[in-house]
Amino acid sequence: MNSSEIKFTYPVLGFSSDGDLYGFPDLDRLTKCGPRTLEDRWHIGMELVDDRLKRWRVLSVRRTGRAGSLLGLLWIFGPPQSRVEFELVDMPPISMKEVQERACKAMEHQKEDYYGEDGQKEYEDTLKNIGETNSARELYNLLNPDTFEGY
Repeated sequence: MNSSEIKFTYPVLGFSSDGDLYGFPDLDRLTKCGPRTLEDRWHIGMELVDDRLKRWRVLSVRRTGRAGSLLGLLWIFGPPQSRVEFELVDMPPISMKEVQERACKAMEHQKEDYYGEDGQKEYEDTLKNIGETNSARELYNLLNPDTFEGY
């Protein structure tokens, strides 16, 4: 099935095959990426989890056109963005506990990038707060994960 056929409940969380966590607040951000993301096929294998805890795996990605305004063609405004569509496979729903565990692993994987040497207390507080979330929306709001727009 194609991503255009699915009625996602946003935000959508994306768990990459290498353990990173991404977040997409709407269809625009889910289906927009930079040239490096598209070239390196970062979407392939990613699991998408929407706010209802429904889940899909990305099998392939296809560029469907340019995303953004014409100003995006000027490098001063960052790399040009592409509009993409995914081929997805439906997966069994995931529990909130599993989402929390995967988010904690992603935070551990990205710990140095976000917290550095002096951020141990903040990191531990974030892990605790992840365990207290009740929905993908709460988790998204807590972590405000990156999208693929800048890459």
